[in-house]
Amino acid sequence: EHLPTDRLNSKVAGTVVVTIDQAHLTNMLTAAGIDTGERLSAGEARRIACNAGILPAVLGGKSVPLDLGRTHRLFTHTQQIALGLKHKTCAAEGCERPFAWCEMHHRDEWARGGPTDLDHADPLCGFHHQRIHDSHYIHRREPNGSITFHRRT
Repeated sequence: EHLPTDRLNSKVAGTVVVTIDQAHLTNMLTAAGIDTGERLSAGEARRIACNAGILPAVLGGKSVPLDLGRTHRLFTHTQQIALGLKHKTCAAEGCERPFAWCEMHHRDEWARGGPTDLDHADPLCGFHHQRIHDSHYIHRREPNGSITFHRRT
């Protein structure tokens, strides 16, 4: 409710991705999860979604391509939504900037032939996106998926 909606990159004030498992949906329980990890009642989800696009995270439904290879330079809105289901914050270790404020980073640089594929994307806040391209720093991808930065000596 407190995001600066005048500066978001989508066509609407925001995109709300509501996830609910099949058992809860079938049993008509009134709680759903949002991409911040919070649980909401159905009423709360409807209120927050008043000015937002609503997308269900559906597994096993009609698919939208998430791997674009070299056909597109920038990650699509659909790819960002899918990556947001995996990451809640910036991928830099210890960074708590929310995913919604992150930029999509190509693990393998586009200029050097890297693909615009979901498994080659990392969400990074503006600060860490600049740092990952800063030659004064090296970075390492940790087994848990986070990225650590160290100043070159």
